[in-house]
Amino acid sequence: MAERLQRGKKYKVEDFLERLVNGELSELDSLNSGNEEDETSSEIGGTERDSEEVTCMPEELDVANEIELEEKDSVVTEEDRGRQEEMTVTRKEEIKWRHRPFNTIMDTSFENPPIQEAHPMRPYEFFKQYIPDEIFNLMADNTNVYALQSGTLSFQPTSPGEIRTVIGLHLAMGVLKMPRVSMYWEAGMDIGIFQNTMPRDRFFQLRSHLHLVNNLEKPADNNDVFYKVRPLYDAIRSRCLELPLEENLCVDEQMVPFRGTLSVKQFIKGKPHPWGVKIYFLCGKSGMAYDFLLHQGTNMELSQEHRKQLGLGAGVVYHLSQRITEANHKLYFDNYFTMYNLLELLAERKIHAAGTARVFRFARPPLQSDKEMAKKPRGSCDEVVSLDGKVALVKWYDNRPVVMASNIVGVGRMNEVQRWDKKKAQFLMVSRPEVVKLYNEAMGGVDLLNQLVSLYRTEIRSKKWTLRMITHAFDMAVVNSWLEYRLDAKRANIQTKDIQDLLHFKMNVAQCLALGFPGDDLTAVPYPR
Repeated sequence: MAERLQRGKKYKVEDFLERLVNGELSELDSLNSGNEEDETSSEIGGTERDSEEVTCMPEELDVANEIELEEKDSVVTEEDRGRQEEMTVTRKEEIKWRHRPFNTIMDTSFENPPIQEAHPMRPYEFFKQYIPDEIFNLMADNTNVYALQSGTLSFQPTSPGEIRTVIGLHLAMGVLKMPRVSMYWEAGMDIGIFQNTMPRDRFFQLRSHLHLVNNLEKPADNNDVFYKVRPLYDAIRSRCLELPLEENLCVDEQMVPFRGTLSVKQFIKGKPHPWGVKIYFLCGKSGMAYDFLLHQGTNMELSQEHRKQLGLGAGVVYHLSQRITEANHKLYFDNYFTMYNLLELLAERKIHAAGTARVFRFARPPLQSDKEMAKKPRGSCDEVVSLDGKVALVKWYDNRPVVMASNIVGVGRMNEVQRWDKKKAQFLMVSRPEVVKLYNEAMGGVDLLNQLVSLYRTEIRSKKWTLRMITHAFDMAVVNSWLEYRLDAKRANIQTKDIQDLLHFKMNVAQCLALGFPGDDLTAVPYPR
């Protein structure tokens, strides 16, 4: 004790003041750390030393220590805030399961939005809501700029009307389907919409120079891979965000066929077009697109917090679910997206969700093994529920085991479906959980959209990803505008035979664009030479 007191006397008040004025706080810190190292295990000795240090420490040092403590407190507060953000979802090691029926306490009733009065419009007027005139003006301006930048001497400045014609002819190609583009202008074919609107060479020249942005105006900090086509996709998305949502929604991926060079090109085994650009869609049961997100790896518009907590797949679903602002919508997705924390977060927002699941993502639920399920009759199921009652897992054995995760319903009310038995060579009635029934009825929205786009897709052989994405955007706008047109026609009590199918709808839009006016008179207008 005497030695410690003697060492304490070496630091007089004048020394503390001099060091404080000179900004030598680091030495004070080292002094404090040195004193802490000299502490003994005796509680009495420590108390005496602390009391002695307080008596000999000047007022200025107290202020400095208070500032230092406040800084430490602020750091701790930031850490606590980070922990609180991370704790908004349940950690995997905290997820526990038990066997019991899933009982939802949430109100799942959905009120459809009021039906707006339908105003009969022409097909082109629906299409124009997705592709406004400003897009064609933008394309004409930047196409002229790119022609100047590339030094094409034979290029004559284009106009929005010519750009409309080029796009209209591309849409018509998706309907008519010739093996070669040049064949549309051959005399023997006698296709008036091509021969009487634009010369073949002018069409190829405009298509090769087609641009939506000025390449020299690219921001230095740009991380958007699709910045060259972003204005077009933003215009389509802005219309999608205005549409009233259906009760049953789904999230899935769409592939834009492309085998050229692009950093974010994807390969998905089993797809009709395995190579291409991936787009995540939020669609209704009818196939109507309500929102979408272009896949571009780490540069996607996802919240870093949600991406860290949920991962890429579940983060995409949560990002697209921001479009859902009303309660009691039903949202479905496949096992690429399904996670426990995603279902937990959606339940907090009163979004009822379900999807196929990968068991290893759900903290070892005590479900029966595949071998045990195979010994039971076809249609058997097993169900576990989390301890907090928020999420249910259902394992159903059909031809093979299928695992479903849900925050709305589990096994629920079983129903029977007809299945073919290869061994007995006859149809059987198999029991099916309610969650599987709801999933099968509502999950096909994005697949329906993909099918409709592929029916009359604008086939184009080009290594330019911009041209592929531009033509796909117009195909997608036609399909969504046709779905909107058909819905309005039914609300207006128009007979089914008088409602145009997608083939005639797309050809009508193509002719209106190619002929230079959005009217019903489809008489060919000679192209000025």
